Amino acid sequence: MAIIIICVTDFSVSFKMRPFFSRRRFFLSGKNKISIFNPCSSCSQICYSLLYKLSVLLLLCVLALLLLPNNIQLKTAEPLPAAARIFCIISTQDTRHNSVAVHVKRSWASRCDQHIFVSNDAHEELEPAIFAPLHDKWLKMRAHLEYVYKYHFDEGDWFLYINDDNYVIVENLRYMLRSHSPDELIYFGCKLRSAYNQPYMYDRSGIVLSSATLAQFVLRALPNETICSSGKQGDAAFEEFARCLSNVNVLPGDSRDHLGYHRFLPFHMKDYFIGALNYSLPHHKYFLDRSYYGLSNFKLPISKQLICAKMEYMPIIYSHYYLTYQVKIFGTPQRAIVIENSNTN
Repeated sequence: MAIIIICVTDFSVSFKMRPFFSRRRFFLSGKNKISIFNPCSSCSQICYSLLYKLSVLLLLCVLALLLLPNNIQLKTAEPLPAAARIFCIISTQDTRHNSVAVHVKRSWASRCDQHIFVSNDAHEELEPAIFAPLHDKWLKMRAHLEYVYKYHFDEGDWFLYINDDNYVIVENLRYMLRSHSPDELIYFGCKLRSAYNQPYMYDRSGIVLSSATLAQFVLRALPNETICSSGKQGDAAFEEFARCLSNVNVLPGDSRDHLGYHRFLPFHMKDYFIGALNYSLPHHKYFLDRSYYGLSNFKLPISKQLICAKMEYMPIIYSHYYLTYQVKIFGTPQRAIVIENSNTN
């Protein structure tokens, strides 16, 4: 019996001693819990963090996959609009074929989607549409535009009617027109104002007609003598043209850029860079007296999105063409035809 008591006593003493392992380690929760999947508390926090991030990433991937077919459907339902087709009508005459018009043919005319020369005589290289000699500018214009409407209307969205001594950057014209529809009743150019406060476009720098405008002019204006004269107009040809268009609800557009700088220039480039326009020169005086937009110190601000300018000496047109399309400027990003990206006009 004494032995049994001693054993019990020893067991009691040993039981009261501090256990070697903490009993909390065998609980199912707490920072010191032990399990096969959670050997230590620091590892547990890292695992939970990784599992949470992976779960979020997986959820985002599933959402992206669910939305992807809708995105594809949206893109196919709303394709980007096609670039406007420019049909260029270049007016010339037999005395200017070899000295002027051939240089246009060999340079910028190829940038038009389609082009045609209109003249009073044949030429092997130009292959112009030939018209009977017409000595009045207005009668020529009527005949040229009516011919293009009858035989080439489906070949362009916009129609550029221009002289044979102009230099045109067609890509900049296409850029300007991207915010307009060829179904609009509108036309563009270098805008002037007549003595009767009628806006019109100066013929020295070309005129751009929407296809809808060309159709209205030929089908509605030309046949009606009361709204569009069939008689000679002399120097007032383009004022009469503006009157005809106004009578069939065609609006004169603003061809300037977003800064108010001009894209259609009716004079030689040197007139803009050397100094102010000169009242003593007949063409300058005509422009200064009739300019639709105000000028500061007789200076016409030139847009970096230039479309058209007059050529003083035609062979230099090749220099212009080379500098526009072929010269590379090293150390700068490759140039686009349109230098400024304004997104608005």
